[in-house]
This record gives sequence, structure tokens and C-alpha cells, in this order.
Amino acid sequence: MSSSFLDLGIPPSSSTVSVKIFNIVDEPTLHTVKVPAAVFLSPVLPGHENLGFPVFAFLIEHHATGKRVMFDLGPRADLENTAPVIAEAVKAGVVAMPVKRDIVQQLKDEGVELGTLDAVIWSHAHFDHIGDMSKFPPSIDLVFSQEMNRSISDPKVQLQPSDTATRKLVPLDFTNSPLVIGGFKSLDYFGDGSLYLLDVPGHLEGHICALARATPTTFLFLAGDACFHPGLLRPTEELHHLYPYPSNLITSTRRSISATHFSSGPNGAEFDLTARTEPLLDIAESGYFEDPQLARKAIHEMRAFDMNPDVLVVCGHDESLISVVGKVPRLLDAWKENGLKEALVWAFLDETNPAFRFNNIEST
Repeated sequence: MSSSFLDLGIPPSSSTVSVKIFNIVDEPTLHTVKVPAAVFLSPVLPGHENLGFPVFAFLIEHHATGKRVMFDLGPRADLENTAPVIAEAVKAGVVAMPVKRDIVQQLKDEGVELGTLDAVIWSHAHFDHIGDMSKFPPSIDLVFSQEMNRSISDPKVQLQPSDTATRKLVPLDFTNSPLVIGGFKSLDYFGDGSLYLLDVPGHLEGHICALARATPTTFLFLAGDACFHPGLLRPTEELHHLYPYPSNLITSTRRSISATHFSSGPNGAEFDLTARTEPLLDIAESGYFEDPQLARKAIHEMRAFDMNPDVLVVCGHDESLISVVGKVPRLLDAWKENGLKEALVWAFLDETNPAFRFNNIEST
């Protein structure tokens, strides 16, 4: 069991960054989002066919230099003007993701001038992460995995010329990197150990995650779409030992979680959380994953980060985070001091939490 960030292969450093989280699809539009759960998760129980879909973006500020970068941007407000494959899906009613204030407006509301940003880092090239780059000054670099290069001109992908035009493109080459963190090839973005970018394939070619050092010994793992729901990571026996289940949750899940769909031991009449040692969810085999086998391997590797007390994993669409973190934008730097992980780790199992999806609503 990992007991320190050093067990993940993260080099020691005193250099840090500040991380502020934004939610681009928030209340009151969040509940109007239309995203089919079956293309991301398994199993999907009756009544849970739609997937709640907040979309997080992150402002990262390097303390030593004052440089600012964005990790992901969320979707643009005018999806009808995005790449044809998405615009057609929106028109047909297949996809709905209303945005009240895009990241550009939210940054301005926070007093962040776009010209003070040095770069935008894309976790991957899906429309709900790339924003509208035409709104950003050409002085801002665009950073992404070089594995994404091959898909930029592919008409089936979710990019259009304005997404990459008029600015310096910085493709990242992980091929010969000697640095491996938690099983993932990694690059030291600022060169001082404050921000690492990790090669995490599976969901889409060139998908990357970020590992931000908030203090010399605590980290934020910004997962992008490597993990869509905390039920893909939890529960595990190791995590239960680190963060014991609250007694009221053990009691409530006996009734709230379907024992028909989720096994937990020889007594099939009711669900026993204390006996469940494997995550409740799996990724969809024929869903929105370029390589399900690689995606599943990536999630398996991510569990070591999730089980480490020095790391907080933040999935790019984690609905359980909303009620725990509270009003955003918000700095996440003091997550450990504030007990955020203890509050978050089992929140998705509370049936009052919006991420709860483990009962058969038609039979309740």
C-alpha cells in the first residue's frame, strides 16, 4: 500500500503550483446535459441512463515564475459552431451541453486577463475539453501530446482549423522520457518538479493527465477523461483501510445499492460494502474509448494514485465533487489540510449525492 508520494516514483521538490478549479457546465444547466451513460460506464441501471456531466477546467499558476497555464477549457458556448461531427449531433439532439459562461468569461470574472496566460494544455482533443481557442490571443501556446498530431487533420475528430491556427503548437514527445510516475511516462513541464504531464492513453489517442504539486508533499492528479466516475476507482480494500467507511454509509448501502447488479459476498440478499474489494463500475466495452484495453489499464494504474494519501484524484466529470467542494471557482491547493479527500472519497456512495447510480430506480 502506498504511504507517501515517493512510492509513486514522484521525485522530491520544493517547487509548487497553485490550482484553481472551474466548472464550465454548472447549475442551473447541469441537469439539462444529455450524455448517454452506456457509452462510458457499465453497468447502467434502469433510471440512470443519462450521465451527469460537470466539465472541469483548471488554472495552474507556477509560483516561482508567475507563469499561468490552463489545463483543459471545457466546451465552447456555441456548440453549433464547433466541428461538424459535433454540430450535427447537437442539431440531431444526440448531444446537449448548455454552457452559461464559458471558460473565457469565467476567467474574466475572476480577474484573469487572457493575455497573462502562457499556454493552454489539452488533455485530449474532444470538444468538451478544447474550448474555443479562437478567443485566446495568439501569444498563448497550445500544448498537447504529439500522438494527437495524427488526428488533427482527420475529419472524424472534433477539431476544426480555428482550434489550432495562429499560435505556436507544442507537441509533447513522451517516447524517450526516462521519467515514469505511477506507471505512466511523464514530462516535467516547468523543469522543477512542480507540474508533471503524464501519458495516459486509452480514452483517445494522445490523452494526457496532469500531476500538480500543490505543496512539497501533496499533489492533485487532474485525470481528464482517463476516468469518468469515481466508481471506476473505488472501492478497494486498500482505500478502505486508509479511509474507513463511515458507519452510516455501511448501513445505508445495504439497502441503497442493488445486490442484484453488484455482488459483495456470499449473502446475495443485501449489499455488503465492507466485503466489496473491487470498484463498482467498469468502462463500456463498446463505448467512447479508442482502446478499451488501454483505458482499463490506465484506470488500474490510477488506483495507486487514488490510494495514496498525498494525492487527490480529480476526474474531469466527477459529479460527486460538486457538493463536496462547494462553490467554484475555488483553489484546491490546501485539499489535504482541509480534509477534502476524506470528504470526497466515499461521497459517490451516498444516495443523496448526484454521482450515486447504483440502484434500480424503477423498482424503488
